[in-house]
Amino acid sequence: MKTLKKLLLGLGAVVVVFLLAALFLPSTYHVERSILINQPVDKVYPQVANLNNWIHWNPWTEMEPTAKNEVKGSGKEIGSVWAWEGEIIGTGSLTIKELQPNRSVRSQLVFIAPQSMESEDIWYFNPTSNGTEVTWTMEGKLDYPVGRYFGLLMDGMLGPDFEKGLYNLKKVTEAS
Repeated sequence: MKTLKKLLLGLGAVVVVFLLAALFLPSTYHVERSILINQPVDKVYPQVANLNNWIHWNPWTEMEPTAKNEVKGSGKEIGSVWAWEGEIIGTGSLTIKELQPNRSVRSQLVFIAPQSMESEDIWYFNPTSNGTEVTWTMEGKLDYPVGRYFGLLMDGMLGPDFEKGLYNLKKVTEAS
């Protein structure tokens, strides 16, 4: 009985420490990557602002080419949606919320499975003397307490995918 009591007290202490530590972790996350594409902004921007083009360069299509992909609407106007469903990449959608031609694209990203999560997906296009600097950003809120621990891993999990997607975007855009 004493052993059981000590075990329960120890387990309770671990839970309390877990919950207290989560209070001090960030409640939001931000992942960002950039690349220089050797094309003018008016050639780069449409690759991102038109969801029909995403199939050619996004890293998740490459990861699971057999996933179901569907673009609802024209793909290049506010309200257009790219929806996907796959075994590896899960189920979700990306909805265009704001378009500032040759400057930025803002979308709402919703993951349904394997885990429910909402984020803001933002693209910035900065003309340079050598082409266009493209910055891909994702940010969102983290649930308490587990989401806050998960947030510590977001950059490491998404960063390589962003880098691959930007590299693919560069290849597709520079080849056209």
